Amino acid sequence: MLRVAVVNDFEVVVHGVAGMLSPFRDRVRVVEFDVESNPEQLIDIALFDTYGHARAGVDRVRSLATDEHVGGVAVYTRSLPPGQLDVVLAAGAHGVLSKSISAETLVEALAAIGAGEVVVSPAFRTARGSSWPGSDLGLTLRESEVTAFLGEGRSNREIADALFISEHTVKSHLKSIFQKTGAASRTQAVARIAQDPGFRRIPRAG
Repeated sequence: MLRVAVVNDFEVVVHGVAGMLSPFRDRVRVVEFDVESNPEQLIDIALFDTYGHARAGVDRVRSLATDEHVGGVAVYTRSLPPGQLDVVLAAGAHGVLSKSISAETLVEALAAIGAGEVVVSPAFRTARGSSWPGSDLGLTLRESEVTAFLGEGRSNREIADALFISEHTVKSHLKSIFQKTGAASRTQAVARIAQDPGFRRIPRAG
C-alpha cells in the first residue's frame, strides 16, 4: 500500500487528483492534501500536480525531493517546455507523468516509482529522444529489462536476483507487461517486442 500526498497550490486540484485515485484504495492511499505546503507525515510519494506552476514547478520539485518526509516525487503535468524534462529529473523527480494517461496507468506508474524506478510517460520520453525496447507500448525501463530476461528463459527468482528486486516485484512487473502488451504468456510478451533491434542491447543490472 503506497502512502501518497497530493501536492498543488489549489485545493480544488488536489481533491480532483485524489478523486481519480479513490477507486484504487487497495493499492494507493492518499494520506495528505498539501496546498501550498510540503507533507507533514512520512509518505512514499509526493504526487505534485504542476497546474499553476511555470517550468513544471522545478523549484517545488526540488523542495519536495529534499524533504525528509518524502520518499519520492512524481510530477503530474499536461506538458513540458522543450528541454525541461532533464531539468525536472535533475531537480529530484522520480517520475514525470502525463495527465493524458488513465487513472489506472497513473496508479501503475506510482507503484513503479515506489519500487525504485524512474518513470517518464512515453510522450515526454519521445520529446527527449530517450527510449528503450517496448517504450512505445508504454513499458518502463525496468519492465523492458524484465522482458529481456524473459527472452533468455530466466525464472522469476533469477530475474529478481539479477535486478536486485524481490520476486513479488517481478510478478508485479510481469502483470503490468502482460497488460501493456496484450500478451497472455511470457512467450507472447517477448514476441511483441522481440523485433525491436535494441531488445538484446538494453542495459541490465548484475
